[in-house]
Amino acid sequence: MTEEALIQFYLAHQWLVLPLFLIFVVGLAIFWFGGLVAALVALGNKQWLWGIPSIFLGPLTGLPYALLYGEAKYAKTLMLRGLALMLAALLLFLLLWFFTRGAGPAG
Repeated sequence: MTEEALIQFYLAHQWLVLPLFLIFVVGLAIFWFGGLVAALVALGNKQWLWGIPSIFLGPLTGLPYALLYGEAKYAKTLMLRGLALMLAALLLFLLLWFFTRGAGPAG
């Protein structure tokens, strides 16, 4: 995919691409915030080996912690909802790309 094709796609479908991008960014923010909440829960429970890396890595270490420990239920719901928003936005974008690129002329 060339840069020109991406710009043409955006200009032709910006009425859908912008809302999908906003949904993705909101999902990313919720996902990251859930990782920070997991870090606070871990530090509050004096689980330093989970809490300190979660401060810097956010959901990369926060999600496994929240899945393993029940006291981080709120962090788990935040991260899973954020992940669901991101994946839904990506899936809808890919479907939009697939169906609009397939309907036009080849190339």
